[in-house]
Amino acid sequence: MEQEYRERRYQSQEDVQQGPVGDALAGDGQQRTAAGPPAASKLVRKTFLVNHTQCNIPTHSSGGSIWSVKIHDFGKQWAEASWGKVDPRPGKKGFKGMSKHKEQNEKRAQARAKGEIRRKCLSIQADHLVTLTYRDNMEDRDRVLTDLERLRRMLSRNGYPMPYVAVLECQKRGAIHPHLAVRGFQDIRLLRRCWYKIVGKAKGQVNVRGPRPGTSPVKLARYLSKYISKDIDSQPREFEEHRYFCSLGISVPTEKYQIILQRHASQTRTKMFCFLYSEVVRRIGECCALKYWNGGAGTFGWISGFEDPNCRVFMNTSSLLPPTQTGRGENF
Repeated sequence: MEQEYRERRYQSQEDVQQGPVGDALAGDGQQRTAAGPPAASKLVRKTFLVNHTQCNIPTHSSGGSIWSVKIHDFGKQWAEASWGKVDPRPGKKGFKGMSKHKEQNEKRAQARAKGEIRRKCLSIQADHLVTLTYRDNMEDRDRVLTDLERLRRMLSRNGYPMPYVAVLECQKRGAIHPHLAVRGFQDIRLLRRCWYKIVGKAKGQVNVRGPRPGTSPVKLARYLSKYISKDIDSQPREFEEHRYFCSLGISVPTEKYQIILQRHASQTRTKMFCFLYSEVVRRIGECCALKYWNGGAGTFGWISGFEDPNCRVFMNTSSLLPPTQTGRGENF
């Protein structure tokens, strides 16, 4: 019995060590007793993602296509869904920064950053804009980020946590200052007192702009996003430096799904678009305004909407066709 148990234990260890990830066993430095079970493999986020990608695609013998769907539901104020066809044979990844399509990759990175800014502003329900400035011509990007972090800590110690989404604006003269999207009324006296302690009295200023008629977190996010859409040469940002910054603890409502279709499924792109169209309308209501973006001949896309009493959509998706033009947004 003891010999049989040892053989099983050794076999389980070899299976783990020869897996696709090759992570070390948990507790290798601990002494195991004969009565205890074999230690499980160390499961980290990277391990899960690698196994998730490698195990799901080959195991389906039907040979059908796999579609990845992601939904962000912020209630009737905003809901968006994105989808894309999973490539079963992904291409090789090159070295970062060595791609021949740097301009195209930069545009894609800016689009992803804009989406994250929009979703985080919606998560905190941002409606105020805080601008921190320097009297001197501050061109040190690291100094600006350090001062922003010091301000966050000082406010937190004073019992005034302030969730924010921030971007850096670079003026023509080279001066850098941050813009912060925050929620609710702000104590301008406390903000200025803390900021003066960081930069020195009369060495900077704090301005707060409240919500205007017709404003929303989405419009505020668009205002912040324009500062990351400038020419890359005019931005004081090195390779792999962030385009935006936010406080910790901002939770974005995210739902992820994988839809597996059969090999002989017909009109998959049309059905995928109609399915997510109905899903977004179901979450918001029929009185809503919708926009879409479609690319890759329908293999990936994005659709969003918000409640609007002046608009009404139809729920009969049998006669609804997906957009034939790519890279543009339209109202239904």
